[in-house]
Amino acid sequence: MKVNLVKEFEVNKEPKIVWKYLVNPEEVVECVPGVSIDEKVSEGNYKGKVGMKFGPISANYNADIIYDDINEANQTIKMIGKGIDTKGMGNAEMELNLDLKQREDGGSHVDAVMEVTINGKIAQFGSRVVQDVSNQLFKQFVANFTRKLEGEEISEEDKNVKAGGMLKSVVKGLFSKD
Repeated sequence: MKVNLVKEFEVNKEPKIVWKYLVNPEEVVECVPGVSIDEKVSEGNYKGKVGMKFGPISANYNADIIYDDINEANQTIKMIGKGIDTKGMGNAEMELNLDLKQREDGGSHVDAVMEVTINGKIAQFGSRVVQDVSNQLFKQFVANFTRKLEGEEISEEDKNVKAGGMLKSVVKGLFSKD
């Protein structure tokens, strides 16, 4: 199953500051619920884990995270993520393209375009559920990233997937009509 997602967010920090965080995987991963980096393999290439549990659904992946293209002049980043389910029940791939722009007021606007391919048990829930869950995870990432930019620590609770919101997204996705 393949899902295309187009997201955007804004923060009240200048692009120079936002860029510094976006190109640092350790900073970004701290804001992404359920994701961790275990090892730096080489420049721009990392091994980590992706895991989440919400309701009856759980997924745990051993992941490769690759900063494939960082274009500082254009303020664009292309990341690739590949994961294999730890129980051999599927895999997932993601390509994420970020485009950072300065707003008129000096703040930052970030466009995020993702192509996600999921195979295995999670795929059986359909693209609607994947989109709703992705929306929830993205909201949580933006909240954590904004706190980080403000100099706040990200708590362990904030690093974890918010199960209540996630379950609501799953139920909504399962019973909503396209």
